[in-house]
Amino acid sequence: MSEESNDQLEKEEDVESAIIDSLVEKAPQLILESSNDNKIETTYKDTITSTTNGDASNDIKDIVDEAVDIKENVHNEEDDDQDDEDEDEDEDDEDPPILKYTRLNQLPSNFFSKDPVSASNFHDSYFIFATHSGVIHICNPDFTPVRTFKAHRASVLSIYTDGIYFATGSMDGTVVIGSIKDEKDIIAYDFQRPIHGVVLDRNYYKTRSFISGGMSGKVIYSSKGWIGKRADVILEEDNGPIVGIQLIDDIVIWMNDKGITVFHLTARQIISLIEKPEDSHRSDLFWPRVTYPEVDRVIIAWGNYIWSLRVSLKTAGDKDGSTPSSSTMGKILPSTASISFRAIQEKKVEIEHIFKLDFLISGISTFKDDLWMVLTYFPATIAENEKRIFHNPEIKLINSSTGEIEFEEELGLKNINNLGLNDYTLGHHIETNPKYYIISAKDAVIAEELQLSDRLNWYLERENYYEAWNISEHLVSAIKRLNYGVQYVDNLIQNNEWDNAAIFLQQLLYIDLDKLPDSDARSTTITARSNSSQEERDQYIKEIVSQWQTWASIFINSNHIKELTSIIPTSARLSLSAKVFNDILSHWLTTDVDIFNKLLNDWDIEIYDHNLIETNIETVLSETSLNDNVIVSNDKLRRCLTNLYTKSYQPIKAVPHLIKLNDENIIKYLSDNHILNTFLNDLPVIIKLRFKGNEHQKDINRIPITQLESRLSDIVDVLVENRHEILPKTIIDLFNKNHLNFMNYFYLEKLNLTDDFLVQSFGNERIELYAQYNRSLMLPFLIKSSHSSDGSTNESNSNYDIFKTIELCERNEFIEELVYLLGEIGENKRALMLIIDKLDDPVKAIEFTKRQNDKELWNLLLDNSMSRSNFVKSLIENSDDNTNLYYDPITILKRMSSDINIKGLNKSIIKYSNNNDLNLLLNQLILKLFYRQAENSSLEFRSQSLKGWEVDINDLQTLINQFETILVLKNSTSIDYKLMSDYINNDHNNNLFNDLGKKLSHLQELKLELNDSKPINSG
Repeated sequence: MSEESNDQLEKEEDVESAIIDSLVEKAPQLILESSNDNKIETTYKDTITSTTNGDASNDIKDIVDEAVDIKENVHNEEDDDQDDEDEDEDEDDEDPPILKYTRLNQLPSNFFSKDPVSASNFHDSYFIFATHSGVIHICNPDFTPVRTFKAHRASVLSIYTDGIYFATGSMDGTVVIGSIKDEKDIIAYDFQRPIHGVVLDRNYYKTRSFISGGMSGKVIYSSKGWIGKRADVILEEDNGPIVGIQLIDDIVIWMNDKGITVFHLTARQIISLIEKPEDSHRSDLFWPRVTYPEVDRVIIAWGNYIWSLRVSLKTAGDKDGSTPSSSTMGKILPSTASISFRAIQEKKVEIEHIFKLDFLISGISTFKDDLWMVLTYFPATIAENEKRIFHNPEIKLINSSTGEIEFEEELGLKNINNLGLNDYTLGHHIETNPKYYIISAKDAVIAEELQLSDRLNWYLERENYYEAWNISEHLVSAIKRLNYGVQYVDNLIQNNEWDNAAIFLQQLLYIDLDKLPDSDARSTTITARSNSSQEERDQYIKEIVSQWQTWASIFINSNHIKELTSIIPTSARLSLSAKVFNDILSHWLTTDVDIFNKLLNDWDIEIYDHNLIETNIETVLSETSLNDNVIVSNDKLRRCLTNLYTKSYQPIKAVPHLIKLNDENIIKYLSDNHILNTFLNDLPVIIKLRFKGNEHQKDINRIPITQLESRLSDIVDVLVENRHEILPKTIIDLFNKNHLNFMNYFYLEKLNLTDDFLVQSFGNERIELYAQYNRSLMLPFLIKSSHSSDGSTNESNSNYDIFKTIELCERNEFIEELVYLLGEIGENKRALMLIIDKLDDPVKAIEFTKRQNDKELWNLLLDNSMSRSNFVKSLIENSDDNTNLYYDPITILKRMSSDINIKGLNKSIIKYSNNNDLNLLLNQLILKLFYRQAENSSLEFRSQSLKGWEVDINDLQTLINQFETILVLKNSTSIDYKLMSDYINNDHNNNLFNDLGKKLSHLQELKLELNDSKPINSG
């Protein structure tokens, strides 16, 4: 920039500064004293005239308008405050907003108030703001200033930066380009007409080229000429004012009355033209807004339309000849590409979406989740009093795929009167939490997406503690989050929502018991830890226990034990006060026995005072009446008490209650708890509990023994299992005393199967029990035991008195058993006579006599049989070799009385005779078989001994000539011929044998000498 230009700019700046300072100084008094807009405007104009001698800039009119806005804002301030309060009340029940807003107050103090902002640009590295007075302010993204200077005489309408250089276009028709850091590297170009858009070539630091456009209607490509002067090339003209120019890589996009033109700098040609819709607004009335979501995408918002464009490389299939020619443009457009021999990669532009909206757009940016953030503008409306009403802009989030509005919110910008769409802009800067900048000429607001911490604060401000607790898991400490939940519970209880409070408490105060330390919670929380995280965990557990204690007391004191019962933690490791559980149990003891019983079954006995609860139950049982309903309830309660005594290791106290309950499983209970011996004398009572009604007591002995056994088998099993704790004699004496002999029978039988040694001394008892309950077992038992003739037991499994047993059998007429016993003591004749006289069983008599093998006994049998036809018949039929020593059938026939009529005697004699003939025939056949077999064996032996072997003389000629014995050696597969001299050297080898005997003897000797198993067939 020349020195003259700089001097001129400085003079103009001084004049306008003086004007502004004078206005600002007088403004407060004017606003307060004036009663109408005309007076303010007249006063301001007089001030301007007196200050500048009537030669002030036309832009001062904006200051007058601002004064009017200030007055209106003052008048309406109280109403706005009241509206804000009403809105705050309405928002209490809403969800947190998506965005939060903070007012931007880090720009120079005269911005907005004294010097309205006219343009802004938000680069990754720098922010640039410009005002209507032509002041440029460059700062870092944190708003630390880089430099502030006046660059133009009038409003700055366009700003561009690549992070190294900046370019601004102004209403005064100038373009200023300079280095951001180097204040001396700056230059200004005057195009004589207002500049609405300017961008720098992507290689500006080399080419010093830029593109600009404005009210002239020309898109001008300016570059440094050969002699250092500016060389301009017009890319397009005569299509109305240029209202915007944008650059993406080597693609330039400008907007005018024709529409949206896309120009490829490298190819030096227009590659796309998007015509303006016929129903769109006038081009220069509402300027377009552009954002770049990605390096190859452009979003253009213009008026009430949005275009989403995608820039990509053109493929072979895209070359259809529709692209405008670049021949003429290539000749006039200076570029490094024009002298390059490298192939140019052509590009194309595709329209992805076009959306028509119901509102005007003053800014657009990308948001998360495929959403666009749109800053909308609503023109002023005329009220009934013909006063213009200005509307705040709104933020809307629009789905980029469907165009649907998903969120909208009105902003609260200040000093919006007389502002148009072009006075607003929306910029964004990508950070950890992206920020969106809503800039108006007179105010600026920063919008940010509400983070979790912001949402938390929002909920806390509105005392929505449930949502605060719900989202704060990873935002605050565990104890602080716990406090949010506690406050929510407190709110629920204040609203009398005890059920909901209980449900949430269970969730809020939950502890994973698997993660608890081995020791109890109290000791854990007071133990010093070196690990800070563990200390925090211990402190949290301590707080949980404390909260449970507090809320349990609140629920109990408020008579809401029902709600508390279902949520209270019952782990002993938490060490909650036993009083809490005592109170809960005491409540249910008197209100619902079923719930009381369930709690006793489910809860660990360590968490409550079982002695207190047992005492309470005993008291209730002793005080209740005896109607039917109470009896049922008492039985349940008594059952609870027995279970509690069992859990508290007091089974002895439980037994009396089990007896009152007529519990059939008492015997097992006694055994399991090892107290059977303590209640031994109660066994008869316990046994009788198995029988009810008519079966009880005196009628019990009338029940069939098999039924008794099935009902009492478990008791018998328990007694046998405890045979070493309670001796069998004690059991037997007890049952005898109580007239329960059948129990002795069951007991001794089971004991005999389990441990027969213990029953050896109970032989007499067993015999008596067999006689009473199961006679079929008596005889096998007696047979199993063996006695000598004097009555002593030899190698017996049981001891019993044989003479008492004989008396018992005689008394009960057990003949078979008595026969056996008499036989055992040697009274065989008496025993035989019992068989003959009492049993009248000839077969048993014969078998008994055979076992004794005594001639006198046989004679006794024969003598007493001759007059009994059945005995005679049996003696004949059962005669055999064993009886031949003592009698034969012929003798029987001779001895029997002639007057006895024996039915079937003929058949018996024929049977006997047939049996004898058959025996003789069988013996003869067997003898013949023996003879025949012996004969065949002898003949075979003789044949083999005399057998020779036929040989071919020609084959053995050589051997025969030697006149020696030839050995024929044969096995299963072959025959071999050898001279005997090859094997044996004996004197008689060459001797001749004149008889068979010598030859056989010779062969035998050969076999022995050869010591070979191969047969010698001939020689």
